Amino acid sequence: MANKNKEPIIPEFATDTSRTGDIKTNNFNLNKGKIPSLSTIKSQIKQAETLINTTNSAPVIVEFDRLKIGINLIEHGGYIGFEDWGLEDVTNPERPPSFLESINNIQEHTRNIIEDDNEYDVSDLFDDEVEDFNIEPDEVEKLTDTVEISNGTENSNTENDEPDIFTDRSIKRRIRFDDIKDIVGLNNLYISKGYVVFDITGKFMADNGVLGSLHRNNIRNAFLEIKELNIISFDIDRLLEVAQVFLCDVCVDISLDSKAQVLRYIDGISSFFPLASNRFRITKYGRHGLQMIPKSRSLPISFIIYSKGQELNYSIRRSTRATRYTDIIGRDGRERAEKTLRLELKLYRLSAIKNFLNVQSVGFGIVRLTDVLNANEPVILQQIELFCGNPKLLLDRVLWLHDTVTAPQRMTLSEIFIAERFIEILIENNYDLDIARAHIRTEYANASDTELEYFNRLANLKKNVLNFLVYFKPKSITIMLDVIRRLQAYYNFSTGAVE
Repeated sequence: MANKNKEPIIPEFATDTSRTGDIKTNNFNLNKGKIPSLSTIKSQIKQAETLINTTNSAPVIVEFDRLKIGINLIEHGGYIGFEDWGLEDVTNPERPPSFLESINNIQEHTRNIIEDDNEYDVSDLFDDEVEDFNIEPDEVEKLTDTVEISNGTENSNTENDEPDIFTDRSIKRRIRFDDIKDIVGLNNLYISKGYVVFDITGKFMADNGVLGSLHRNNIRNAFLEIKELNIISFDIDRLLEVAQVFLCDVCVDISLDSKAQVLRYIDGISSFFPLASNRFRITKYGRHGLQMIPKSRSLPISFIIYSKGQELNYSIRRSTRATRYTDIIGRDGRERAEKTLRLELKLYRLSAIKNFLNVQSVGFGIVRLTDVLNANEPVILQQIELFCGNPKLLLDRVLWLHDTVTAPQRMTLSEIFIAERFIEILIENNYDLDIARAHIRTEYANASDTELEYFNRLANLKKNVLNFLVYFKPKSITIMLDVIRRLQAYYNFSTGAVE
């Protein structure tokens, strides 16, 4: 039996497991449904044609679920008037301060013992404490480094020995656990390698009836709220001039009619995911969402679709950031979250940020925060197109289906049969196009060269999956068309407003 206490090792860009350690999901909605009626086909044709004839008519406000923002204190600290009022020295400031409360308790316990007896082995103090507080070995090492053992002489720094935050790149400081533990949406605030770094999520801007996101119209308020914590001080206007971005998560919220409809839309969109599985691996995200991770590590992104309601927590037994967020957004916000479909593109590196948001570097490794906030690329709409959420492509297949229904004498049964069989092979091979194609080449080697070449030529096309969808999954086609419509409306295309 496997060791239940052993934690799974999940790589930075996991490809075979989800963020919760689940195996690669097979939650694709490819079960055969009812063949669409002629009226449904005509409605889909009309909607696809409308979506094709659209243009972007106004500037877009791009929203972010997370921004990791940095300011070079060596170059700009004096200009922005930066002051450190309450950060504390730590060894690993990049790590969020989730363990600091326990560490502070142990340090205080250690100092009390030192006052009673200076002769002891420091390592003896942590055997029981480490187990109780579940602190990792590197944290113990950090503690022993910070303990001051007195031999009757003072060992404290004088004011003249205080490091200069504007010249010393070795300074490592972070917000205290007590200052951050009750704050929702502030992941971390720290100084490292000469930078002060703000790691903020959209929940930091949540309010009654507001789910929260970061964008150019509220970024000043976000920094104002950080200043009001009275931990650090700076000039907001000047900070915005020189701030740069290290990573970001672009997001769009689509408001639907009910929680059940959100789940139906996730199921409907999932029919399209195998179309891109030769370049992406699909993993679970939360309870019902899905995450698309590129197989190539050179593309440091992930695309997720999930119900915003899964982030709520109604527990009354203990207070967590999830329960506090649920309380902050109030009743109206909770109802809205349950009816919201969240689409989110996580950009982990500067190369991805520049590529997907179409922004340029202003220096080596520098992408300005203002350029990111003012980007107007329809990022999420472009991601949907990668999974064949393209109105031109969908129109082509729906027109093909229209011809097969209205002119049966023109219908080629081989196209339908090949589409059905190809989906069966795809399912048998874990929804992986590459594996499915290899299966066809090896398992059907006894067929004639002409037949095998003909089948491979058809089966290797994504068109066959779309043939299957328009013929057996018309509701998925309708859902995808509606998602495109709503995204076009969000990005101010010349279609109607989002309902």
